[in-house]
Amino acid sequence: MEKQFPKNVRQIGNVCDSPKIYVEDYVDTFLNQLCDKTDEEPKGAFLIGETGQVEDQDCVYISGAVRISEIVKNENQLNLAEAAVEAGMKDCKEYFGNQSLVGWFLIDPSRKPGTDEALEKIHKTYFGEENTVFIMKDPKDREEKFYAYKYEELMEINGHYIYYEKKSGDAELYDFLTERKQDYSQ
Repeated sequence: MEKQFPKNVRQIGNVCDSPKIYVEDYVDTFLNQLCDKTDEEPKGAFLIGETGQVEDQDCVYISGAVRISEIVKNENQLNLAEAAVEAGMKDCKEYFGNQSLVGWFLIDPSRKPGTDEALEKIHKTYFGEENTVFIMKDPKDREEKFYAYKYEELMEINGHYIYYEKKSGDAELYDFLTERKQDYSQ
């Protein structure tokens, strides 16, 4: 990856951990809107972007997100429907070109942000590559936790960056999100 650190960033928390996580402002806004629309059922999004090194530091750039169409809840256990994962990969390829799924985001009103065996299993199954990201947010108090997959487990990351960058594809992304607005309001 031939990226440079973004110049226009806002630091959230202590960012001394590795990998450095950069979340584009549009993605942060989308995730907050998804959080606003959450009822009692869990909702989530696939995180789209790229991973690599910049100046010898592992970095994850999250520059897009698509809503997970179905999260299966059986008692207190969660799982992602295979069809939802396939749809997420298809949307990633169609709307975000050469970027890939770099993790996922979850809102589950029935639990506080954190991981458990079921969430770790989901992550390992679909995002088992080093430095992929899991974000969990509480819709009530807006508490969020970031995790990176390192050493075959999800490890909490104490800080991240929000970055602001104008891209040539912003109009297309806006059109895509506007098209899908019906999905997000449910």
